[in-house]
Amino acid sequence: MKKADLLLHPVRMRIVQQLLTGKPRTILELVEILGDVPQATLYRHMKLLHEANLIEVVETHKVQGREERVYSVAKENLMISENELNTASQEEHVRYFTAYHANLLQLATSYIMQTSPERYQEDGFGYSYAPLHLTDEEFQEFIQSINQLVQKAAQHEPSTERKTRLLASMLIPQMTQGQDEGESQ
Repeated sequence: MKKADLLLHPVRMRIVQQLLTGKPRTILELVEILGDVPQATLYRHMKLLHEANLIEVVETHKVQGREERVYSVAKENLMISENELNTASQEEHVRYFTAYHANLLQLATSYIMQTSPERYQEDGFGYSYAPLHLTDEEFQEFIQSINQLVQKAAQHEPSTERKTRLLASMLIPQMTQGQDEGESQ
């Protein structure tokens, strides 16, 4: 199975996200956090992620005579290779984008339904749309700047003083009149 198919499945995406945003977790903790994922389903998805080296066992405990595993994300293995993305079909990209968008919709809906609108600004919740008019060189500088800021912020370890905020991004080149389909602006 391709790494993108493994990671961009709605349930597996939620599992990885939980392991990325907090401390390592047991399957029982993940069942409680995710709420709507049956334990048997979670075990199946965890097995796939573990076999693909996308998650790893970081601790084991004996609980009532059985071994309980504590899982964490293998961050160094999460990136989908450029080759895999470049060789994916258009249909696969649509499927990947749909899974990505569905996950964001689920996360946003959950937050919105549990939070008073007066808290949105304080929590940093928002969404926006901003057309950017950039040359290819300006665009590369822009992306490098964003990546540097994100990498710096991602170095922070979770703590009681820090709130976890998910940054989701997408860039969609827009076609303008007179442009060939192969070109984008």
